[in-house]
Amino acid sequence: MEKNSQKMNVAQMTARINELYHKSQAEGLTDVEKEEQKQLRSAYVANVRANLRGQLDNISILEKDGSITDLGKNMVNRNLREEALPTEAEKLCKSKVRRQILAKREQLEPEAKAWYDGKIREKILAHQAYQEAQIIMAYASYRSEVDTTGLIRQALLDGKCVFAPKVSGEEMEFWQIISLEDLRRGYKGIPEPAENISFPEWIKRQNILPGTVSENSIGQKRDLRRGLYQAMMWMPGAAFDRSRHRIGYGKGFYDRYLERWHHREKQPGIRLTTAALAYSCQVVPQLPYEAHDVLPDLLVTEREIL
Repeated sequence: MEKNSQKMNVAQMTARINELYHKSQAEGLTDVEKEEQKQLRSAYVANVRANLRGQLDNISILEKDGSITDLGKNMVNRNLREEALPTEAEKLCKSKVRRQILAKREQLEPEAKAWYDGKIREKILAHQAYQEAQIIMAYASYRSEVDTTGLIRQALLDGKCVFAPKVSGEEMEFWQIISLEDLRRGYKGIPEPAENISFPEWIKRQNILPGTVSENSIGQKRDLRRGLYQAMMWMPGAAFDRSRHRIGYGKGFYDRYLERWHHREKQPGIRLTTAALAYSCQVVPQLPYEAHDVLPDLLVTEREIL
C-alpha cells in the first residue's frame, strides 16, 4: 500500500481517503483498510508539508529574543517522532490563511452577500438531504458568515426539528429551538439557544427502537427498517479547499463534536449529513490538513456543491 500511495496524486489520495472515511462511518473498516487509511493520511500530510516548505522557505520571523527563525528550515528540522502533530509553521500557515480568507469574506458588499446567501439557501432547500431530514442542526449566523436566518425560518415552517449550538467551556452541544426568538447573544456575541431540550435528551424522548415503525413527537412517521431519522447539520468555517478540508475559527468546537458523534456509541436511529456553508471566495485549491480533521459531507457555495 505504501508504494501505491506514493504513485497517487493528491486528488486520488483525497478521493480514496474520503471513500475510506465514509465507509468507516457506515460499516467499519477491515484491518487492511485501516492500515491503508493510515498510510494514505500520512502520505497526504507529507505532501501538504512539502508544499508548505516550498511556500515558507523564504519566510523568516523575528522572535521576541531577537533571533531569526526560518520557517522552511524549522519544518525540515522537526523531529520525526512529532510527525503526527502540526508544526509551528503549519499552525502559522493555517492562522495566516484564516486571517486572509476571513478578510475577503468581511469585504463582501452587502448586496452581493445577500444575493450569495439566497443562492446558497436555494441549493440547501433543494438538496435531497434537506428534503428528507426530520432534524436540522443549524449554526446561527454571526457577522459575515453565510446567513442561516432564512434557512432556519424555512426549516421551522417545514415542520423540522431544529437545533442550534451552544458553547460551554471547551465543548459545544445542540439545543432545540421553536422559533428564531429562542436565540440570544451568547459566546463572543454569537446567537445561542436557551437550554430547553438538548439534542441527546430529545433523542432519548423519541424512544427509538431499531426495526420499528412509529410516530415521533412532531407527528412524522419513521421506519427504522428503511431510513432511520435523517439529520442535516449546517456548519460554518473560515476557509475550505475543493476536497472539503476545513479551517475553522481555531477553537475546534465542530471537530470535537463530530469526533464525539462518530466515536461514541452510534446515535441510535440517526443518519447525519454534514454541510459546510461558505462563499466561493473562501474556497482555495488546497489547505493544510491534519489526520484528525473531520470533513463535511458537502460544501455548499453560491456557485456549486462539492
